[in-house]
Amino acid sequence: MSLEHALQPFVLKGLTLRNRIVRTAHGTHLGRGTLSDALIAYHEARARGGVALSMLEATGVHPSGPMTLNGWDDSILPRYQLLATRMHRHGMAVFSQLNHLGLEQGAAGERPWSASAQVSPTTGLRARAMSAPQIAELVVGFAAAARRAREGGLDGVEIHCAHGHLLQQFLSPLTNQREDAYGGDPIRRQRFVLEVVQACRAAVGPAFILGVRVGPQDLRGGLGIVENSSLVETLETAGLIDYVSVSHGSLYHPHRIIGGMHEPAGYELAHSAPVTAATRLPTIVTGRLRTLEEAGDVIARGIADLVGLTRAHIADPELIHKTRAGRASTVRPCIACNQGCVGGLARGRFGCTVNALAGRELEALPPGHAAPGRLLVIGGGPAGMEAARVAREQGHEVVLVEAGPALGGTLQVARRAPHHAAIGEMADWLQHEILRLGVEVRLNTRGSVALARALQINTVMVASGSLPPSLLEQRHQPGSSRLISASLPVVSAREVLARGLGAGLRHAVVVDELGTYEAIGAAEWLLEQGVAVQFITGHRAFAPRLEAALVSAPALTRLRRHGFELHTRAALLAVGPGTCELGWLEGGHPWSVPADLVVMAAPGLPDDPLVQALQAALVAPGSQVLAVGDARHSGTLEEAIRAAHTAAMGLFRSPS
Repeated sequence: MSLEHALQPFVLKGLTLRNRIVRTAHGTHLGRGTLSDALIAYHEARARGGVALSMLEATGVHPSGPMTLNGWDDSILPRYQLLATRMHRHGMAVFSQLNHLGLEQGAAGERPWSASAQVSPTTGLRARAMSAPQIAELVVGFAAAARRAREGGLDGVEIHCAHGHLLQQFLSPLTNQREDAYGGDPIRRQRFVLEVVQACRAAVGPAFILGVRVGPQDLRGGLGIVENSSLVETLETAGLIDYVSVSHGSLYHPHRIIGGMHEPAGYELAHSAPVTAATRLPTIVTGRLRTLEEAGDVIARGIADLVGLTRAHIADPELIHKTRAGRASTVRPCIACNQGCVGGLARGRFGCTVNALAGRELEALPPGHAAPGRLLVIGGGPAGMEAARVAREQGHEVVLVEAGPALGGTLQVARRAPHHAAIGEMADWLQHEILRLGVEVRLNTRGSVALARALQINTVMVASGSLPPSLLEQRHQPGSSRLISASLPVVSAREVLARGLGAGLRHAVVVDELGTYEAIGAAEWLLEQGVAVQFITGHRAFAPRLEAALVSAPALTRLRRHGFELHTRAALLAVGPGTCELGWLEGGHPWSVPADLVVMAAPGLPDDPLVQALQAALVAPGSQVLAVGDARHSGTLEEAIRAAHTAAMGLFRSPS
């Protein structure tokens, strides 16, 4: 029944949407401010997949607030027209979301604009309190950008009044200390937003769809449910808007905007449902919802009319078509790791951990682009299974061997970490797919030269993972591997989860050389067993490789609820019976802590011996030996899957 709710058409002010599934606005950097061919191709893949409505990534309305898509002059019109034609061909409607970041980010070399002279939490710059002429200039900018969306053939406009961006900076008492007509009480704080919406309505006319995105800030003293509901009531009563999209979080708590895998499905609904209940307008909600069944349940409960499945469609653009066809088990799952989508923006371009082609749709090659061949894949972890899956989809014969009794590799260990179970869903999906596609899988079988020769296969993909790291080796502490004391156990972070260590222990020292989730998972596991944890890292911050993915802050919040102590820019100096000596990298007096166990999260060693042996033995013309994943170098899950995907797509192709 919930599936039927998700697939019902919906009429929004005369626009018939083919189902209730929406993709909310999200940055990509695919066009670096422009509506590039890559960005259009990205959206078109989701249009083909059955999505009813997509919001383009937030569009900047003025040079003082550049976005990942900028729409402050008419040069965007022909690109809008091309986009609209391509999307409408597949039956998907497209709205533009208009925004200004305010104090979060200004133009290059300039102070950001905001309601008041607040310090930006992202850049550390003090914002410029906007003058009345600057406010008027932005009102004109919003209206002009709305006009361009209509003239460009788009179907609607959404004005962003959430997430602590400029319009919400005027609305919130935390960021608006003005004493003029735009501040001082709730009514005056709404004035700027009201002027923007009025100007946009005048620019697009009464028949064009115009909505707003609002959202409680989740900040003490900030803009809450009541204030957001009041704004919606003001705009609705004035007859200015046609729908309301409700989100959550702010630039002070960005991990609440895009919740990681530690958040349950629908985690935003407690904050959005009271706002949607207070309006008669059509509504949109989101919050780590991933399936049509979950979306349908939200609709059936009367919480909203439309539901955002944004990251779910980054992971699999065919989610709707597959589900409607009874193939929901083949939908590639979003694991909400945020490493590719959100984290990719910090690296310059978004992607997806589980979908190597997200944002790279123009690079996709059809099945059968290369002559059929035979491939041996050594290793049944994520990289090996992805390589086998892609190669088999291309029509190649594939034999995959795994030394252990089960597929999944490190994902089967990682899924045991508290609040991290979703990562194992990728292992389950990959296993399901390679078996469905007909990959020959041999468990309890080690890859070797002899095996390759026996199978008469000269093309081998080595995805055997990494060899165990040298315990107690610290990159900021040369010679540290000599610290081992036989009287104190020293194990890897993976061993903690694989063996379920912790029972009977009181104190542990966790040394993080990676800056990823590996050390966090081990520490959190131990803390839940009642073990006090000293967390030592030579990095300048806690889990720095997870900051952009919005994972480190919520993890640290959870860890600090237990017996947890964090020491950054620190090292393990010595290990002795029942104790460890710690010290700062910059020197100073060392100190001792009690310890029953030392846990190391360190890079493994690439499986070079196997690769070299295969390369030396397989010398027939056209033979290839490729290493992917940790067998090549230790990296993230996103890097491993992308490398495996790329390598498999390049197999058996004739030189061009």
